Amino acid sequence: MGLLRLRAVKQMLLGLIPLVVVSVVLIVVMSLRLAGASAPLRAATSNATAVVTSTGLGGDGRQVAVEYADESGSTQSGRLTLDSAQEIPLGQQIVVAYDPDRPAVVYAPGDALTSAVDDLQGGVVIVALTLIGSLAVTGVRLVRRRPLATAERRQVQVHRRRYRRGLSDRTWFVVDTERGPVWVPVYWDAAVERVGEQPVTVAAYGSPLADSLIAFDVYGATVWPSGRRRLDAPKGVERDLEPPTGEVSMPRQARADAVLLLLAPLLGLLWAYIDESGAAGFAFATAMAVGLLFWLPAIYGSDPT
Repeated sequence: MGLLRLRAVKQMLLGLIPLVVVSVVLIVVMSLRLAGASAPLRAATSNATAVVTSTGLGGDGRQVAVEYADESGSTQSGRLTLDSAQEIPLGQQIVVAYDPDRPAVVYAPGDALTSAVDDLQGGVVIVALTLIGSLAVTGVRLVRRRPLATAERRQVQVHRRRYRRGLSDRTWFVVDTERGPVWVPVYWDAAVERVGEQPVTVAAYGSPLADSLIAFDVYGATVWPSGRRRLDAPKGVERDLEPPTGEVSMPRQARADAVLLLLAPLLGLLWAYIDESGAAGFAFATAMAVGLLFWLPAIYGSDPT
């Protein structure tokens, strides 16, 4: 059977696509901003030891006046813009970088411009690592589940349970074994609704007691596990099973998974507060949270009913 015919694969890809789009857009935007912000630093090819002559300048008190000798030995006056207002003793020496064509503007590690460049570089790295990690997790889950159809097939008795934890619902198959019940989380499929509260006989690929991942054949439909099987009941609140709804469209699946996006602005505010990055940090963190919060329920198997 082709992987794209499986509902579980469609759900994983549905959750992954927005995260990929958001990540690529953020990387492009931040890379363009990084190129513009770092241009003055690339032009500042000369270094000198400067002496602080005045502090607390500018409307926000973040500018510092310095004097230094350029490469020709001439004394130059320049201004350094700090990332935040600071008390710097007069006469303190600072190693600065300057553009020979614009000696009045100097830069130093930790100033406003270098801090902005560092933040943009860090943002690109964070987004890239998040994108690589999400792609790797999705790929590993696909690779690990694809061979399940070749595992030993056995008849088992199962019934269905539904648990809510936080804002997300998951469907579980409870397998009856000689050692007691075993809980297996499964990706939603229309065939899942054919298993109710009363035990029915289905085919299991793998041993409920020996294997961590177990797939099921439910009346001809392959149902993948969305996580490892458990020997005890999952955490969360058990919910009543809804009447069978039949096939659930992918747009409806997307609407169900989008409930978690309500948390995205709160996470954005938290990031902006901790990182002190203001509106730009809020927009960055909220966008990343939207992608991740949509991907997580899809990759871990949400119940759209």
